[in-house]
Amino acid sequence: MRFRRIHKSDILELDELFRNCLKDLVIREKKDSTLIADEVENLNRVVQESYDNNEVHFFVTEIQNKIVGSIALKRPNRDITENINTIPNVYEVAGVYILPSFQRQGVGQFMFQQIKKELALQGKKEFYLDAGFSSSQQYWKHVLGEPSVILEDYWGQGEHHLIWFRTLT
Repeated sequence: MRFRRIHKSDILELDELFRNCLKDLVIREKKDSTLIADEVENLNRVVQESYDNNEVHFFVTEIQNKIVGSIALKRPNRDITENINTIPNVYEVAGVYILPSFQRQGVGQFMFQQIKKELALQGKKEFYLDAGFSSSQQYWKHVLGEPSVILEDYWGQGEHHLIWFRTLT
């Protein structure tokens, strides 16, 4: 596995990765398919910002020259900033997507270890992470433990949004 910053030539492949991942999530979690276009647009905006803004860092993981996963560091999103008191200059770990055919093969664990190294290289000691999809929430509970904040019924009855604030170890 190879972890690296994104290149402008990655835009189409990343767009395809986001669409494939979100289609899979929408089907698995029985969500409204209109969510796909909005989320892909948001992710592509973060990708574009990473070229122009030194506070947005987008990375990919490749296997045999194929992008199989993405992860980013950026300022915390609205779901975080509007619901908790955030600490200045603490990044959010965001944009974590892995192609469905590469899930449960250690790609997520690899990317998370790499992003923690990147945080340390940048002198950061803490980070935020949030999750709205239940499968993502289960994964992050396994990795990070119980969330720092649970926004109950945030996405509708029984559909919570979870936020973690963690210190690097």
